[in-house]
Amino acid sequence: MSDHELMRFIADRWGKAIWTACRSSSVPPEFMAALIANESSADAEKKQFREEVYERLICVRGGKNFHSLSVTPQQLRAMNEDQMVELATAWGLTQVMGYHVLGNGSLPRHLLVPEYNLISALQRLAVFSEQCGIDLRAEFEDLFRCWAAGRPDGTPADRAYVETGMRRLGLYREIVWNEFAPLEAAA
Repeated sequence: MSDHELMRFIADRWGKAIWTACRSSSVPPEFMAALIANESSADAEKKQFREEVYERLICVRGGKNFHSLSVTPQQLRAMNEDQMVELATAWGLTQVMGYHVLGNGSLPRHLLVPEYNLISALQRLAVFSEQCGIDLRAEFEDLFRCWAAGRPDGTPADRAYVETGMRRLGLYREIVWNEFAPLEAAA
């Protein structure tokens, strides 16, 4: 599927859910659509275990402090192996890590519910904005870097991640504009 076809699919399949989620955020829908394209190619059922995250969670459970993980040893001590694996898995449309919902009283697999996944992603983006001083309405390259590498000056494993995200953001904006601009002009 080409980028244009993918962004068209996202607009058709997830556009309303994206718009609804983004209404209560400064994050524009075109960024969220591009994030979905980059992370899951619009597959709401996508799950990806991350061995390196699992190993870091095991270290935290053992008492080591990782500032990049938002969990404490106390939260992990009672976790069994299956629960630890779920925490180290990226879930759903935006591939939110399971451990990010640990404090919400929710199970990581709830991230497979698209609406919950989008809200969780917006919460993560708000954390990046607050911690790094990123404008959610405009600093998209920094947001992509934060999402993929944990910080605005980070380098994603996929070196084309930011460029691809920006291209897809523009395509989504164009698709939505071409769809709704004629309707506004006719009104």
